[in-house]
Amino acid sequence: MICWQRQAVERGAVMKGHKTSAVMAVAAFFLLSMTAWMIFRGLGLLYRLEGRNEAEQTMNTLFTSLRYYDDFGSAIEQNAALKSSVLGIGFYNSGGEKLYYWGVVPEKYSAKTLPVLDEGIQVRMYDESAKNRSLILILRPSAMIPPPPPHDEATDRAAPTASGDTAKPRPMMLELMRNTDVVYLELYQPEFWRKRTILGIMFPIAEIILASLVFFVWLLVMRNREFLDKLEQQKNLVVLGTAASTLAHEIKNPLLAIRLQTSIMAKTLPEESKTEVDIINAEVDRLSRLTVRVNDYLRDPKGFPEKLDPAEIAAETSARLCGRSLIEQDASDFAIMIDPERYRSILENLLMNALESGSDPDGVEIVIGREEGKVAIDVMDRGRGIGDVDKARVFDPFFTTKSKGTGIGLAICDRFAKEAGGIVTLEPRKGGGTRARLTLPRMEK
Repeated sequence: MICWQRQAVERGAVMKGHKTSAVMAVAAFFLLSMTAWMIFRGLGLLYRLEGRNEAEQTMNTLFTSLRYYDDFGSAIEQNAALKSSVLGIGFYNSGGEKLYYWGVVPEKYSAKTLPVLDEGIQVRMYDESAKNRSLILILRPSAMIPPPPPHDEATDRAAPTASGDTAKPRPMMLELMRNTDVVYLELYQPEFWRKRTILGIMFPIAEIILASLVFFVWLLVMRNREFLDKLEQQKNLVVLGTAASTLAHEIKNPLLAIRLQTSIMAKTLPEESKTEVDIINAEVDRLSRLTVRVNDYLRDPKGFPEKLDPAEIAAETSARLCGRSLIEQDASDFAIMIDPERYRSILENLLMNALESGSDPDGVEIVIGREEGKVAIDVMDRGRGIGDVDKARVFDPFFTTKSKGTGIGLAICDRFAKEAGGIVTLEPRKGGGTRARLTLPRMEK
């Protein structure tokens, strides 16, 4: 009972450690994800500010061009840089009607959506068009009419108009701007949209990479923890093995002495007193078997593997324990690679479990066959079977459901089978009982 409680506590500690590490991994991913989001958001704001700055520079260039050209359209047509970037410019009155336009602009446009700044003045707003890969600048020029053009003759002659005339102030265009409620300017900005597209693609990729990295680190931590736990278990097993081996050796000698004394007593005591002696002998034998099994569990599980006929040893072991050979089929056309003593120990434990399960001796069978390149040795009985609750623990050392069991037999089977590259499984037998299957790699003779 103490051993079961300790195992339950250890399992609970392991589960708690797994949950804690999982929570920490999720928290780490959340923090890294938020950091990545802030970085990508900052880059997005930077690219947006660059695009708006470019729009402001273009608008300033257009306003400055009124000193030398009749209107914005003439300035755009004469400037290759403006013509490649400006998709359309339009002037709208307070009713949304177009007063002037060049390029492609909406038929009507209202200023109701413009943000209100200090003193109720609505100045400008930016919009983005993914369809045209452009940036739209909406502004109200009534509060920012450009100053009158200078009258310096040299400045006025600095650039010719489209018709070849010297530059002159354009009062008609300025008057039009005074009657304008909204200016609509759409600029083609492929570089801004290219960067934005790259950000949109890179962010989920970065999230996936971060999630993979966190998961990988979490796996490393868990494996490292499992390795440390196994190392600690190995240390404890060494200490336990040394103590158990010493204890088993020290128990053997008193048991031999007790058995010797009971043999002498059986010769001198009257017949009616021999029952008590038989009970003592049975308990001595049980303790002797326990010491043997403990030594079996603690000794080297690999031993000295060699090719052997699985049916031959199974027939000999079953004849010794059951009084008859349980092997009927010929399995001499294939072999297994395992230490003979370890294989014999596995069979003994499985047969003893079958006989102690409440099964009739005639209901115990051994069947050997092939299974996908492996050898399957089935030890079957018609006993009580194994409950679903106990299935997960039957291979734990010292776990048993029997009142007189040691709980180490199946642990020995599992340990020896795994070292030989195989496995032991327990399944319900059709018609009642249990099928214990030992699966080992098949070797050609």
